[in-house]
Amino acid sequence: MNNTRMTDALFDGSLYASTVWAKARRALQLGPRYYLRNLPRYYSGRRKAGLPVCDWKPIVNPLGELRQKMHQRLPLPDVLGEALDLLRSAGVRLSLPRVRVEGLVAAWWSTRGVPGDMMECGAYRGATSLLLATLSRLANLDRRLLVLDAFQNRLPTSWHDGMMTGREYDFVGDVVGRILEQAERLNVLDRMDVWRGTFFDTFRLIAARGDTFSFVHIDANYYAGTSDACAFALARTLPGAAIVFDDYNGVCDLGARLAIDECLAPSSLRPVALAGCSAMLRIPGAEAARVVPVSVGAGSRRTRAKAHAT
Repeated sequence: MNNTRMTDALFDGSLYASTVWAKARRALQLGPRYYLRNLPRYYSGRRKAGLPVCDWKPIVNPLGELRQKMHQRLPLPDVLGEALDLLRSAGVRLSLPRVRVEGLVAAWWSTRGVPGDMMECGAYRGATSLLLATLSRLANLDRRLLVLDAFQNRLPTSWHDGMMTGREYDFVGDVVGRILEQAERLNVLDRMDVWRGTFFDTFRLIAARGDTFSFVHIDANYYAGTSDACAFALARTLPGAAIVFDDYNGVCDLGARLAIDECLAPSSLRPVALAGCSAMLRIPGAEAARVVPVSVGAGSRRTRAKAHAT
């Protein structure tokens, strides 16, 4: 992939530290709270959940903020440049750093021979959903994409979420309507199924449909949503499928990391670093049958939310 085609105009750096100075300032701001409050709380949560306490990776996670890099050598599709040009023309802006976008796309492309649809849990403004749907169209892959998000400014948090307040992400105006409008411009409206509501409520509505997945992207940030998304996805991913956890090695997302490890505890499956703070889980045939995830809703505050399907 020629990175010159991935111009800065396509990337919205307001949600992450995009310059060296911003990264250094972020590290200074987060450092005391991270090491003195969030890490002790995370290790306490692991102990209460019966997980091994000796998880050393979060101790060095802040260093990863200074240098975002690709950790896996996976090929990218030839149509990525064309897809990014189309997204730019449609007015889409990606809220992930480019290295994580490339990692996400590479993981998705590695599942092109696996049957099943796609799902994104935590779509925010829909940019990566639109990218995956556009790539599937250009690559002539017959896959539908389930797009899930609460699409609201206030989300429930738990003790495990540390410094997260539930107000980190700003939804202005009719976000779902804008996603559908951009999907129509990109000629992928028939490939996307957009659901508004908490994961817990949405999963209750679609559980009986029998969906199976070749690729899942979980970018839920918080403990409860990540727990629900993992439980649902692990029960429905096929051998050879990939699950990308955008928050697994993030410095603000220790609740999400804890939820992922809890869901994977009954098996020997573990995520591997993918790109930046993201990680990837491959579902091999022999392991898929041994995954016994916790039930959906185990991490949720069971508040009602209106779900909307399109």
